[in-house]
Amino acid sequence: MITEGIYFHYLNSLLEGDKAACKSIVEELLADGESIKEIYLGLFQRSMYRIGQMWERERCSIADEHIATKITEALVDWSIEASKCKNKKGKSAVIACVDKEYHELGAKMVAGYFEINGWNSTFLGSSTPLGEIIRLIGKKQPDVVGISINFYMNIPRLTRLVSMIKSDFPEQEIIVGGQALAGKDINNLTGYSDIKYIACLNQLDEYLSQY
Repeated sequence: MITEGIYFHYLNSLLEGDKAACKSIVEELLADGESIKEIYLGLFQRSMYRIGQMWERERCSIADEHIATKITEALVDWSIEASKCKNKKGKSAVIACVDKEYHELGAKMVAGYFEINGWNSTFLGSSTPLGEIIRLIGKKQPDVVGISINFYMNIPRLTRLVSMIKSDFPEQEIIVGGQALAGKDINNLTGYSDIKYIACLNQLDEYLSQY
């Protein structure tokens, strides 16, 4: 269980840039049987939301936020390797951020969560040109394409990307996530009725349970 004490210890270590202390906390939680999902939600996501709020209120610097992000990204990578499922399901996913979308941490966590659940995932990172995403889909032929979008102004790019994917790969399954779409009807935004919006890791769990 991730207690408030553990969370604040982790948050303070993150703000101090103490990667070793942050990793030690995650290691202890895993050794105690805590799930990766709870660690992602209760430590990684919660602490980064808090640091974002602190930055908005000028209670921490841009440098503090960048260091916290890089530590969290490293811990996501480490946790994937530490918890990777040995029983592969023979399924694959391509996860990308739309062009001009520079916040990639959430998408990285999703890509890792696919790996932990026995999928092979290819993570393209932030601001991937649309043509490169299309090229990689053709090369990898994934079972699902995941698209991350956090800035509302990038919705036209999302719509264009979905249209390009559906034009070249009509049967391609697509999931979309990110704060830009919270509370919005994804089908109205993209013009397609078969695009699934994944709002959180709990919904991703439900989605993966189908396979």
